[in-house]
Amino acid sequence: MRWRRASTRWPTGWAPSSGPGAGCCPTSGTRCAPRWRRWRRTSKALEDGVATLDAGTAELPRSQTWPLARLSEDIGTVSRTEEGQVRLDRRTVHPESVISAAVDSVTEADGTKGVRLVTDVASGLPELSLDPERVGQVLANLLDNALRHTPAGGTVRISATRRPGGVALSVADTGEGIPAEHLAHIFERFYPVDAARDRAHGGSGIGLAIARALVEAHGGQLTATSPGPGQGSTFRVFLPRG
Repeated sequence: MRWRRASTRWPTGWAPSSGPGAGCCPTSGTRCAPRWRRWRRTSKALEDGVATLDAGTAELPRSQTWPLARLSEDIGTVSRTEEGQVRLDRRTVHPESVISAAVDSVTEADGTKGVRLVTDVASGLPELSLDPERVGQVLANLLDNALRHTPAGGTVRISATRRPGGVALSVADTGEGIPAEHLAHIFERFYPVDAARDRAHGGSGIGLAIARALVEAHGGQLTATSPGPGQGSTFRVFLPRG
């Protein structure tokens, strides 16, 4: 099942009905609602004096609500970007500096966990007019996805080459791969396969939708290819010169 875009920031049929995140899972309707129910039970126990406020009970609201806060923020980001409401702080930047910053961000956050991370930037690339923070966000997202879905001993390679009118960036991995029937849909908001993979690792399920929207806001394109399950995948970003 695919989710139809709605004019509101919550997908159709998915808005909370009685509290933060009630019935909010776009695929099963069961992931976020239990978080809210557990939070309500704990709050009621505290009110009735059955439970005491200690480190464990204080942590529960935080652990159950941060995914909802992140989800709300991500939905707002992709909606504003698709509607042309995100301001880009464009600067003249060399692609290598953006790539280097994205690589540093993912390796400093979680390391590569036994995956070989290779950077391959062609010489003589033209400078680009872009928002380095936003493009860095896209590349970091693609790198993070590749590292998470590539087993130890595999390889993730980020490359940059000159193309007519701009620069082509790619993030290729030797990991899980993507079935052919899902390739055309993985950039859609809450598409079940990518969303489930993303949420399993703490994401909101719309990281690729955000990445595509940010690339298109720069006048570029984001595409994905994969030979199939177990054969890795490649995400390609084309950015025009400005």
